[in-house]
Amino acid sequence: MRLLTFDAIYAGRTPIGSRASWDIGRIQPVFADVAADQRIVGDVLDAGCGTGELALALARLGHAVTAVDISAVAIKRARAKAVSAGVPVDFVVGDALTLPDYRDRFDTVVDCGLFDVCPQAAQADYAAALHRACRTGATVFMLELSAAATRSVVAGYAELGLPTRTFERLPYLTCAEVGDAFAIGWQRLALRESAMTIRLPGAVEETTVPAIYAEFRKL
Repeated sequence: MRLLTFDAIYAGRTPIGSRASWDIGRIQPVFADVAADQRIVGDVLDAGCGTGELALALARLGHAVTAVDISAVAIKRARAKAVSAGVPVDFVVGDALTLPDYRDRFDTVVDCGLFDVCPQAAQADYAAALHRACRTGATVFMLELSAAATRSVVAGYAELGLPTRTFERLPYLTCAEVGDAFAIGWQRLALRESAMTIRLPGAVEETTVPAIYAEFRKL
């Protein structure tokens, strides 16, 4: 179901318009700050990379980046961007929530909006998958839409006249859920309220919505 849903979103075949609201054509400011502070190190995993803006930005800085997304449509676009820019990124179609093909591989993980679509019952499993995929001491940097953001986005979509049933599966994520998922095998470095930039369907300007920022280090 995730595959069908996200392929449809990236192909523009859903009521939310021709592009995903989170696909703004540049990296989120939070990750720009992390990169500027030179906190991205070693082999990097972009979990749930979408059309690749964050992965490409990190690769341009000289990082070796593997970027995984379940949507073949998104990965096709990301690969085209990489070719056009002449930037080497290993874009992979795969389930970034389980990461079965990686073990003790990465020193840094970036997750921009993947955990926030992870079913609550699978959140700890995702954290465990990252734990397997990372080397000891690796750091995970996360920016996820919060429950407040979901309420804001739903209200915005409703104003556009889109049916509310379209958004019944949107997450209502809390800081506590994020912390609980990474309670075993991880050291919490940061967990706080933040913001994410999105663009609603048909909107000329971007808007900022509440988000959750987190950092965890593998023990």
